Amino acid sequence: MTTEASAAPAAARATRGRPVEVDPDQLAAIALALFDERGFDEVTMAEVAAAAGVSRRTLFRYFPSKPDLVWGGFDEAIERFEASLGAEGAKPSVTALHRAYVAMAEFPPGLLGVTRQRLRIIDAHPAVLAHGLAKFGAVHELLEPHLGERGSLRAHLLADLYATTGFSAMRWWARSGTGTPEEAVDAALGVLEGSFA
Repeated sequence: MTTEASAAPAAARATRGRPVEVDPDQLAAIALALFDERGFDEVTMAEVAAAAGVSRRTLFRYFPSKPDLVWGGFDEAIERFEASLGAEGAKPSVTALHRAYVAMAEFPPGLLGVTRQRLRIIDAHPAVLAHGLAKFGAVHELLEPHLGERGSLRAHLLADLYATTGFSAMRWWARSGTGTPEEAVDAALGVLEGSFA
């Protein structure tokens, strides 16, 4: 039986001497399927490269480390967040921030499976989680100016609460299989904001 992990992409079966077209999303999908099947710790980068039909050098050019294969999709989520905030004008309300964070958690139906795989691996491997924590600095920087005076204790704490709550909701969704990620984030932020009253 052929699996996504074992089937080399058609682009990778190019004839010798011709440059191979590389789709980073497909590389990550193949890696995630391998991690899901055999366990994150048991799969090497060389095995991912072989399954994808590319050289180790090519794989490392796109993904410098194994955790980087798991953390894909984050930049696109940040873009959705920024686009939603930008539509609200210079001073978005807490309601607008809520909407923007929910927009960040919206994935096309075709990406829900791979998103769940990513989050389950992150949740199960503290080193993979730690590898991506720097990415939350970007979310914090986006949030803080809208939650009070920049640099104030209130704005700093609220930005961390939003970032932590949203990501915790996503991880819960991946484990539970309940609803959609945006529904989980919407409900979690509702609980957080209820404590402001």
